[in-house]
Amino acid sequence: MAEEPMDTPQVINVKVVNRNTFTVMDRFDGVPYVFPENKAVSVPIEAANHIFGWYPGVNREEMRRHVQRRMGWNTPEMVKSNQHDKFFDAIDIAPITYRMIPIEVDENGDEVKPVKTAARMTAKPELEGPKKLERFEGGGAA
Repeated sequence: MAEEPMDTPQVINVKVVNRNTFTVMDRFDGVPYVFPENKAVSVPIEAANHIFGWYPGVNREEMRRHVQRRMGWNTPEMVKSNQHDKFFDAIDIAPITYRMIPIEVDENGDEVKPVKTAARMTAKPELEGPKKLERFEGGGAA
């Protein structure tokens, strides 16, 4: 099997923005994930797959069914009022792509040659990691 070059873009995290008027909460691997209103939260791809059914190339309709079922948004009442679609459509999910590149280092581990990279970001991204909760209250709509 051929090994991928190190400079091939890789997805390690996924950015989730909850544009609903309520906080969305869930768990993955014992870790609670909180998605507050209108805040970007970076989550590992494994958590994004578990919570949102996300994976590279996923069909958004497949994700819709997964999220609505997982969050309990597929009840007859919610479907009748069309809230199930409104809630899902208010969640933006996008991959965060990284490019790892090899660098030359000397025997001390110091960089020998400058790394050629694309333009560097001048501002920090506005991402928040998962928040620790004292007690988890459950998933779904608040």
